Amino acid sequence: MHIALFTDFHPGTVGGIQTSVAAQRRGLRRGGHRVTVFTAPGPESTEPDPDLVVLSGVPGLSVNGFATVLPTRANNRLIDTILTARGPVDLVHTHTTYGVAMAGIKAARRHGIPLAQTLHSRDDAFIEHTSPAPYATALALRTLHGIFVPHRGRMPANPESRAARHAWRTMTAQAQAADTVIVPSAYFARLLRSHGYVGPLHVVSNGVDDDLLDGVGPANDAAAIPVATAPGSSIGSSGERRDNEQPAEASGGPGHRLRVLWCARMSAEKRPLAAVEAVLRVPGCRLDVYGEGDQLEPARALVAARGAGGRVHFHGARPNPECLRAMREHDILLFPSWRAETQGMALLEAVAMGLPVVHCDPDLSESIPADGGICTPGLDPGDIAATLRELAANPDRLVSMRAKLAAEQGSVRQSKLTARITEIYAGLITGSPRHRMPRTLAEIPTAPGRLPLLGHSLRALGGNSLTFVRSLAATGPVVRVYLGPRPAYVLTTPDLVRQVGFGTAGDFHRDDLGDAVHEVIRGASNVLSGTPHDLRRRMIAPALRQRRLHDYATVAADLAGSWADALPTGRRVNLMDEAHRLVLDTLSSTLFTADFGASAKTEVRENVPWLLGQVVQRSALPAPVRRLRIMANRRFATKAAALRGEIGAVVTAYRTADHDFHDVLSALVRHRDPETGATLSDEEIIDELILMLAAGVGSTASILAWVWYEILRDPEIAGSVRAELRTVAGRGPVRPDHLDALPYLRQVILETLRHWGPWVSIQNASGPVTFDGLTLPGDATVVYSPYLIHHDPHYYPDPCTFDPDRWSPARIDQIDKKAILPFGVGTRHCPGNNFAMMTITLATAALFTRWTPVPHPTYRVRPSNGDFVPSPSRLPVTLHPVHSTAPGHPRSSSV
Repeated sequence: MHIALFTDFHPGTVGGIQTSVAAQRRGLRRGGHRVTVFTAPGPESTEPDPDLVVLSGVPGLSVNGFATVLPTRANNRLIDTILTARGPVDLVHTHTTYGVAMAGIKAARRHGIPLAQTLHSRDDAFIEHTSPAPYATALALRTLHGIFVPHRGRMPANPESRAARHAWRTMTAQAQAADTVIVPSAYFARLLRSHGYVGPLHVVSNGVDDDLLDGVGPANDAAAIPVATAPGSSIGSSGERRDNEQPAEASGGPGHRLRVLWCARMSAEKRPLAAVEAVLRVPGCRLDVYGEGDQLEPARALVAARGAGGRVHFHGARPNPECLRAMREHDILLFPSWRAETQGMALLEAVAMGLPVVHCDPDLSESIPADGGICTPGLDPGDIAATLRELAANPDRLVSMRAKLAAEQGSVRQSKLTARITEIYAGLITGSPRHRMPRTLAEIPTAPGRLPLLGHSLRALGGNSLTFVRSLAATGPVVRVYLGPRPAYVLTTPDLVRQVGFGTAGDFHRDDLGDAVHEVIRGASNVLSGTPHDLRRRMIAPALRQRRLHDYATVAADLAGSWADALPTGRRVNLMDEAHRLVLDTLSSTLFTADFGASAKTEVRENVPWLLGQVVQRSALPAPVRRLRIMANRRFATKAAALRGEIGAVVTAYRTADHDFHDVLSALVRHRDPETGATLSDEEIIDELILMLAAGVGSTASILAWVWYEILRDPEIAGSVRAELRTVAGRGPVRPDHLDALPYLRQVILETLRHWGPWVSIQNASGPVTFDGLTLPGDATVVYSPYLIHHDPHYYPDPCTFDPDRWSPARIDQIDKKAILPFGVGTRHCPGNNFAMMTITLATAALFTRWTPVPHPTYRVRPSNGDFVPSPSRLPVTLHPVHSTAPGHPRSSSV
């Protein structure tokens, strides 16, 4: 797995969260997983870390000494760039509730990645103890958090301050934004539930890094416990006698002189002053303080005022290994926090090192093995001091506590806990809605937005149809939509689409499509099924073989050159219209080149675009609704009959001529199937020619216009395309022989096919069909969308960004080949894909070697769903010759 961890605390800083995240990161790496960490600015590492990404902080703003980050556009762009370059990322795991974690939530949602959240800290206690204005601080943080993360629903009333309630509102909102939540202790899980969180929740303790423990060496030996000594001497847990200690205060009597350790941030919620005061009340007791924070100076002042500098030593923030070695040399870890911790990493480290713990919060007892620590009877320094005196007077109890800890030391090693974390990850990845395969019809989720009688037809055919289509991926691998009252089943993964394309799920037909287009196409290969479909595909294949494509390429190059030469200088033109005109000319001229095809070409230019738009609408509408469109149906039938009549006359003329004109029609008329001896009838040839026109004109023209649009809207892409064309062709025309020498232009076209590929394909089950254990009934309508899969961040990171470089040799291997679907897959893979690529390349080269199109500065291009491929509404530009100085053309508005 590839996991992205987001934390607001830089790994170079000291703290429990940092230690926990570092341990988890190393544990995952030891398990063979890849980890990328996104974090806030902090101390620079002494060694470069390529898997650590530092986001930009807010200049001059820090909280408790830590840099503040917000999910700004710049940070979001950096995150998207990293996720795209290093993808795919299988899961995002956020570890804090501040800006970096918020950016992680937004990134997970943008890229469709499952999201886990670990809540480490009691933000309510932290704010109340450290802020001079807790209520204002908590309210401000909640307000800021709500800008980026939704705060939904009501939170139950709890006996707490208003500041704490605002802090909990932020924490529960953070939890609700995730797909699952992990907390380190059961008591904190209960608190989270009591504040209204109802989602998936796992209790997994933090762990101590195995390599860190092994590097420090063995923990305390339970037998190496100091015996009772005179007040003037001390024996540490290592057995070393220390005779230079300050004499005991007052009359402590004989007993063990405790060496007490503080190992935590010097922050008010952790109550360091109470720890210092308690130690000073116990004769002969020594305290070593490892940590720093805003309470460090008050603690120093307290020690100085009491004249106890020989008994309390401040070491500052020290690296983890030093803290662990210190635990080996002390008798007790003092941890006086109360209602401020979710667990406390120092507690776990003490367990790992066999160091008994004195603490004040009974909720923390679950992190300490039974009889491995003592909870003080109260919070007052006097209560803590009483416990310390008791231990000093009864060193045998320390021996017993160490023995208990020795038996549990291995339980807190990170290696014991990483397996549980990865189980949660795996379940989240496979159990998220997008991965959960339904087993029965009842389990198939229905897309939101269904209307009575109309179902989802308005959403599927309306102005936001592409947004609706993209949204289905997150609903599940199979989603029910309604075309009118009839259900259809949308497949949202490449594997399921392949089961249709290769027939492994069962047999499919296109009778509904055939009924919708019968007047214009009666029996072409795209509406045939089974053996008739296979035979027809075999019969038309010779017309599209590579050796004939060279002949077609010459025609296409000449037409593109003539078209580009005839474009008007300095006048506004609509490149969408020009794309249709050029593609129509190219297709009709390669379908039938003989002079007696002129009348048919005119009919094609006038009627095919309108007929094609009607085909899409008629296919999506239920048959009863379609029959109600009386006037549109009559016009459709009239235009279809005229088109078939004109093309039929050309077919008859070709048969009479009995000559190979090196075009598609000649190949279809003259071909005889070598296996069956079958030939194509005139009606069958008419069907196939109209199909090629219908499939080629709308789809190819739309993709061609989108290629131009994407080049025009990005100066860097335009510059790279022009530079490549200059290198290959200079100022001369681009010829078929140049096609293989234009790799960057090919990348642009491939990215256009991904970004603006077909948005719908519909088939019907010929009988019951089964997808990975899910059986759909016979005649079920099955739908898939290459556009949907091409915009699924699971297969294409940052899918809404137009990025030709994703098809570069350095990155193309990162793309799942099963998710490349612009021309379909399996037995219905488009046979004209090579012809389309050739036509688009030659036309684009002809335009940009001669012209600098300047987009209309205010026109916003919008996609239309009038064809099976989305098409630009209009593409208005003003043309200037390449060799002239054209006005500036800034990047136009994106769709």
